Amino acid sequence: MGQTSSEAKREVEQTRAHLGQTLEALQLRAKRNLDVKTQLQTNRALQFAIGALILAATGFAVFGYRQRRRRSPAEQLVRKLKLNDLRGRLDDFRNDAQAWASAQRRIVKADGKTKVEVQSKESIGRRLLVSAAEAALTSLAAGYARRLVSGSSSTPPERGHAAVSKKR
Repeated sequence: MGQTSSEAKREVEQTRAHLGQTLEALQLRAKRNLDVKTQLQTNRALQFAIGALILAATGFAVFGYRQRRRRSPAEQLVRKLKLNDLRGRLDDFRNDAQAWASAQRRIVKADGKTKVEVQSKESIGRRLLVSAAEAALTSLAAGYARRLVSGSSSTPPERGHAAVSKKR
């Protein structure tokens, strides 16, 4: 066809060079398309999808935690009954303190003591009542705190007792 071997070689070399450049460009494109870091930096749709996945996972975790921590109606009733029991005990204690104060007044009247001494004993009774109520509420709060820290809400933790050996 009228081509010399040198022209054919030159044409083959040009074709090889062109194919080499095309192959390098294709490899670079494939590398960019498969490189996760590059995709995260340039692809807005992928950034949005990953952000939505993270947000959804966080939402499900929070929702699951709140569902798990929500008290059942039975637990709410038990808590209400315990508080009512504590109120009943405080009322009983108040009645006992009032009875004690009235008994002290009767004793004072019988002994003929002054009114100042009666008032000081009544204030002692009031202080005893307040301190007993504080102690009861503190012990109740400590029990709830212990329960929250231990993580159990239905039964109190069993206490392990050390075995004592009497052998010597």
